[in-house]
Amino acid sequence: MKFLIIDFETRSRVDLKRAGTDRYCADPSTEILCMVATEAGNFSSPRTWVCNLLKPTDDDLDVLGDFRDAAQYHAIAGYLFAAHNARFDQQIWEYVAVNDWGFSEVPADSWYCTSAQMRVNALPANLDDATRALNAEHRKDHAGQSLIRKLSMPNEMGQFNEDPALLVQMAAYCAADVAATKDLLNNTRLMTPTEHADWLANERINDRGIRIDRSFAEAATRQAATETAAIGAELSSLTGGVVTKHTQNQRIKKWLLARNPPDMMVKLMTVFKDGQQKQSLASDIRTQILNRADANEIDLAPELYNVIAALDEGNKSSVAKYQRMLDRAEVDDRVRGSFMYAGASTIRYTSRGLQLHNFKRDCLPVAEMDTLRPMLINGAALSQSAVLETLAKALRPTLIPDDGNVFVVADWKSIENRALPWLSDSEGGEKKLDMFREIDADPTLHDMYARAAKDAGTDDRQVGKVIELSLGFGGANGAFSSMAKNYGVYLPDHQVSRIVKAWRLSNKWAETFWNELEKAAKNAMRSPGSVHEAGRVSYLFNGDSLLCELPCGQLLTYPKARLQQGELTALKANWKPSPDDDEWPRYSLWRGLLAENVTQATCASLLRQVIRQIDSVVLHCHDEIALEVSAVEAEDWCALLNKTMETAPAWATGLPLSAPVQIMTRYGK
Repeated sequence: MKFLIIDFETRSRVDLKRAGTDRYCADPSTEILCMVATEAGNFSSPRTWVCNLLKPTDDDLDVLGDFRDAAQYHAIAGYLFAAHNARFDQQIWEYVAVNDWGFSEVPADSWYCTSAQMRVNALPANLDDATRALNAEHRKDHAGQSLIRKLSMPNEMGQFNEDPALLVQMAAYCAADVAATKDLLNNTRLMTPTEHADWLANERINDRGIRIDRSFAEAATRQAATETAAIGAELSSLTGGVVTKHTQNQRIKKWLLARNPPDMMVKLMTVFKDGQQKQSLASDIRTQILNRADANEIDLAPELYNVIAALDEGNKSSVAKYQRMLDRAEVDDRVRGSFMYAGASTIRYTSRGLQLHNFKRDCLPVAEMDTLRPMLINGAALSQSAVLETLAKALRPTLIPDDGNVFVVADWKSIENRALPWLSDSEGGEKKLDMFREIDADPTLHDMYARAAKDAGTDDRQVGKVIELSLGFGGANGAFSSMAKNYGVYLPDHQVSRIVKAWRLSNKWAETFWNELEKAAKNAMRSPGSVHEAGRVSYLFNGDSLLCELPCGQLLTYPKARLQQGELTALKANWKPSPDDDEWPRYSLWRGLLAENVTQATCASLLRQVIRQIDSVVLHCHDEIALEVSAVEAEDWCALLNKTMETAPAWATGLPLSAPVQIMTRYGK
């Protein structure tokens, strides 16, 4: 396989971190400072090009001309153009290099991302962290950040630094990045053709972008800023000026604890982190305190209640998200580049920039949004008490299709609860699947959550939901109670213990599967090179990484795996060691985590398979897919999406799938 590794260093009047890659690269002020490229793979004599493009000398122009010819040949020959976080370099190539320097266009399918390669290997995605975790020969030059501040951003007078000596250093920094990227490319497993196709499919979604209702986002930002200031004033009044902003968490905790709060409140605030007891006012804790006070389970003084309520209201994240929409939207009001392929080690997509995966599912219906929108745009003050909560619920509906289009949206029902028993390939698991087949065939029957609640001796469907969502991956009382907080369910410990015991008794197949997974993984570690199966998945240890193969053929990687004194551990990519620590942090691969990993990864494989087949996807959120299509063709697209999502691929024969479809004029629930 042959690659051409590219790295550009640039400058612009646009703030890259704030505006995001797409807006930054498309802006007319964005220029290339320098470029370094090198050949990698099975070349007999790989070449390297280094040139300064801000103030190029004759030698730089000669190098540039030679590189343009080589790049054109590489593109025609079908070689891959590789870069770390390739979306940036691809966009710079398309927007700047082609227009300003006469580069030939490169087909989108010819790009390859080494950061994505790191992610499918469950290694750190960041170039610096990845080379450090792998102890690579070449490392990122830490002087680069200083150079970027000096050369890539204008000063307070709006002027750029063009010091020739610094530009030479920048080219050397760029060359160091290319060398480090080449190390990663050569020393870890390449993306398979399917993985590369999945990355490309996600990039097409990023290219399409998602349109925002700009007028509403602007009005919501103004309203949120006004409300945030009012909350600050309220906190100042309540605390006698001790607290003036909802972000002053330490001051708020100190003020509350100094007022002899009820023991139950202190107990709820008490958490343990890294073995240390601390006091917390995290979102779930605030919710518990306020809910229990409302239910008269805590005798909370009005002044304490009001401070916690103000803190809770002020910490709604809608303010930042609306501003982020405006910062990242391009001239056509579309925000691009919002999704990351294999952002999680289970090869699940994650969201960046707008963080669409974190938008509240509990959102305003279209009718309420249509009432709210003109009020905000016209400057009317909202009369309801929870203004920021209302704006948080309006985040999803702020995403809209182009005129004449609609969204076609489908979400797999209880997909993880179906995938787990299917993966177990057991008689008990098959009985669990039969329940879903019955429900799918007759929607009038009680759903899974209602049945689980009934088995637990209650009619509260929320209890059933907590049971099914918390106990499938080896969780017990702690997992149940933690999940229960999210759904406003509060049960005494003895009842939780009874529920956990009853669920495991009626789902013996699950515990058997958890144990089989852990046994297979550990046996693989004890006999490198041999395959050990558990249900429909298998494990193999290659001497460095523990590999798990899913039914679809996708590999999950547990890098630097170890089995010591019976405990199985692996390198944790998104944890970072201290600067002077050579050992990368590790985490334990226990039976529940292994079950969760294979289940989520299987569901993610189903999602990617649909995305590869349908080209109109504009967003996806966990197990949900949204298309943007012409309104007159919406029914046809509904039928296609439903059929595609409910037809199990050959590797998932026997897995019952249900994916009801909706047509939306605004993104919703």
